[in-house]
Amino acid sequence: MKLLVVAQRKDLKDLITYHLNPIGFEIVYFSDPVKVVDSIDEIQPDMLLFNAVDFPRHWKPVLKLLREKLNKEQGVFVILAKDPPYEEAAKATFLGANGIIDANLPEKQQMQRLEELYRRYGSLKDQRRFHRLIPTEADRLNLLFSHPRTLAIITGSLVEISIKGASFLPDDPSLTADLRRDDPLQHCTLKVEDDPIAVIARITRNEETIGLQFRSFETGGHHKLFRYLQNRSQRELQNAVSSAPREE
Repeated sequence: MKLLVVAQRKDLKDLITYHLNPIGFEIVYFSDPVKVVDSIDEIQPDMLLFNAVDFPRHWKPVLKLLREKLNKEQGVFVILAKDPPYEEAAKATFLGANGIIDANLPEKQQMQRLEELYRRYGSLKDQRRFHRLIPTEADRLNLLFSHPRTLAIITGSLVEISIKGASFLPDDPSLTADLRRDDPLQHCTLKVEDDPIAVIARITRNEETIGLQFRSFETGGHHKLFRYLQNRSQRELQNAVSSAPREE
């Protein structure tokens, strides 16, 4: 799989190589967006990341050219941008961009979004079978559970979640210090948007964060979580359009 990076910053190319080369991507780098237009037929990228922070005016002709040759599943086009105005975000949607990644995010989350976008639109050759999400403040996900022995209500924040389990940071670690591997959690509530879902889980580790394996969901709960995880990129693109500042 070829991932074409268009950016002035070579360190962005190095960052992407570090994170995505191990899961099957060959990274091709261009620091001149004009040369991309001449080379895109030869490269035929499976995915293209365009740094609009470096080149705010060049992404539109490159995206238009790519869409003349490849649809959104054949060629994934992602824009890296800081606070794009409404008109730019709307144009990205109209021209067929697969997603916009916020350049203000920490680097690890940027790489997570990039991987998520390819998972949604392409086929990632990854040994990990299940789609993972690192929640941000924009994600409406929450988890709480009852301690299996004391019955104390354990609250906290999700560090990472997939359809198979989660990493959980408790608000009060003293309440969870005695949890052991394989302890059953019969009473968990996972809130997806405004929808609470009953889940049965087990402890897989208890370190700085608690590892949980989901054993079963209430009827329909598995599908609700799966759909939410898969729609991450769509939500981000829609949010970028709706929250972008409008010019007067």
